[in-house]
Amino acid sequence: MMTTNQKKVAALATLGLLWGGILVWEWLAVEEPARVPLTNVSGPASPARARRGIVDGLHVQLDLLAAARTQREMTFTPPRNIFAPPRPADSEAALASQSELDPGSEQALRQQAALAGLAQFHYLGFVRMEEEWRKNGELAVLTKNDDLHVVRTGETVEDHVVVKVITQESVTLQDRQSRVEHTVLLSEEAPVQP
Repeated sequence: MMTTNQKKVAALATLGLLWGGILVWEWLAVEEPARVPLTNVSGPASPARARRGIVDGLHVQLDLLAAARTQREMTFTPPRNIFAPPRPADSEAALASQSELDPGSEQALRQQAALAGLAQFHYLGFVRMEEEWRKNGELAVLTKNDDLHVVRTGETVEDHVVVKVITQESVTLQDRQSRVEHTVLLSEEAPVQP
């Protein structure tokens, strides 16, 4: 008589032989898939596909290669951040380009004279105030020739120059008459005395 373990092993061997037989039978019964070239069964026939069947070998598309080469050789410029506040250098460049268009005009001459006047200012320092004074704005120390000016944003210097922006690195000044803006960078050395 067989024990339970022997019965289990016999049943397992019988099931294994049965599955192995089914697997071999399916393997032998499978047919090789038919290999048929694809054809257009609906829609208009494409002349490029018909021509492609006639040409033996590969066809190199030179125009695509040339386009890829020019694309690789192009230099990448980072996109402009449209959400960033305008920089003072951008307004200077715009004003300079406007004056280059018609250098002989009276307005361009006035702008150049105003820009030369604004360029005489030197930014010597930035004064940081306590919290209660911060509401009134930061202070900047400017010099022009022998005159020393301690100014805040919005103040007028010499009756025609308005202080637009004060940062730790620069001060932006604007001439009232010509609307020319000039950014004065922080000076690391004292201005030369004539």
